[in-house]
Amino acid sequence: MSYNRNMPDVFVSSTSPVLPRKDPVTEVQKSSIEGHSHSRFSAFSLYPDNIGFETKNDKERIVLMLRQHPIINVKWITITILLLTGPTILNALGVFSFLPTGFPLVITMAWYLVTSCYAIEGFLNWYFNVFFVTTDAIIDVDFFNLVDKRVSQADLEMIQDVSYSTNGVLGTMLNFGDVQIQTAAEITEFVFEDVPSPEKVAKILEDLMEKINK
Repeated sequence: MSYNRNMPDVFVSSTSPVLPRKDPVTEVQKSSIEGHSHSRFSAFSLYPDNIGFETKNDKERIVLMLRQHPIINVKWITITILLLTGPTILNALGVFSFLPTGFPLVITMAWYLVTSCYAIEGFLNWYFNVFFVTTDAIIDVDFFNLVDKRVSQADLEMIQDVSYSTNGVLGTMLNFGDVQIQTAAEITEFVFEDVPSPEKVAKILEDLMEKINK
């Protein structure tokens, strides 16, 4: 099932009372899962607080909220830092001395404006591209821009197979990778890309599938 929305309001705090239900992840499992946080900026959040999405029902509980590993942000952060030095380098090379009075200031302001837009876009792409695992379904939120996103969803009953992989030295060292989920839904494959602790994500999904199929 796939949804198209016009607003990027992914995180919606739920004000409806949530009926108590047994957690799919036991307390022993919770204590053994390290590296998760309840912060809204976390890349691996187990049972996040005050987080929701448009299609979430009152009885549904979010088990995992995932983003790509923070190391993914290094690329756009590095480019942003390099771009910020652009006007200084151009001035040091004497490029601005050939321009009429006032032009260097206009060019510098425009340069920093474009750089700021690039940095904001890089952060928003990381922040709003989110994967949810709930007690009922898996949800993949693909953020494109401030007015457009795609939400894809499949019920847990439709999941047929779960596998994971880590790629390269960096992925192995920092423990992040992809979780591949095969389903019998309209969207036959979901991929949680570059998420932290992919083996733990796969294990939680397998536990949820086992409980539902009992």
